[in-house]
Amino acid sequence: MAERYVETLRLMTQAWQCDHLGHVNVSFYMGWIGDAAFGLSAMHGWTREQAAAENAGVAAVRAEVDYRAELRGGDMVRMESTVESIGERKIVFRHRLIRVGDETLAMSARLTGVCIDTVLRRSRPFPPSFVARVVETFGITPMAPKEAAA
Repeated sequence: MAERYVETLRLMTQAWQCDHLGHVNVSFYMGWIGDAAFGLSAMHGWTREQAAAENAGVAAVRAEVDYRAELRGGDMVRMESTVESIGERKIVFRHRLIRVGDETLAMSARLTGVCIDTVLRRSRPFPPSFVARVVETFGITPMAPKEAAA
């Protein structure tokens, strides 16, 4: 089955985001990836307010990013995201940033996150309703606890 991506972010790059080489600096891509991940979580019923009430959040523990095409100030882009896998405490996102208009893939990324208790600073389970919605949307099988720890 092909991966299902959903749009999680759309924006216009700004001239002030460009570095001395004239293209968008890589530091902004990571912020957009974070925004996309938060958007995906909210779209699946786990909002910022709910996470805060539960003293929960997701900490990124691994990131792989491929920059494929330059972006310049004024480019319209959209982020599309999918969930490759989800377990009781671990989630793996894939994101792709596409320049709107010519559909050029500007960046692709794979990020691993762990659900944490924001007070105790330790891993904790995701809300079961969130896992269920992610599984349904992306047509994936949740990882067993032993697999999720790997």
